Amino acid sequence: MNGQTLLLRQVHPNFLPEGILSSQAFYPFPKDHGRLSVYDGDQISAEASYCHYTDDLGNPSAGVWGVKCDEVTHAGLASQPDPIIPASPAHAYINFGQRADKECRKLAKKLKEFAIARGCLHTP
Repeated sequence: MNGQTLLLRQVHPNFLPEGILSSQAFYPFPKDHGRLSVYDGDQISAEASYCHYTDDLGNPSAGVWGVKCDEVTHAGLASQPDPIIPASPAHAYINFGQRADKECRKLAKKLKEFAIARGCLHTP
């Protein structure tokens, strides 16, 4: 991964109300332990990541949105590859660390703004 690498985020249908991207799509929940799961766009396309997430893993997704590694760094966060299982070598994450909830919400809004500027990368 490098600064221009797109980090591909699957957006749950609940986080796209009335077709408008919510910052919740970029917010790590407690079960994530500060790590927001994404796909490494250098290893997988937006469409292939969608198929893997929905067909192979059986999760719902309303589409794929992305932010570049440089944008993540600009927001004050870090990203890194995390090939968690052989079946998911393109897995990566954005590390929010141990930040307070309020700060995480602000950072998620910044990531959402970058993603909106780029537009949706894949829709079903």
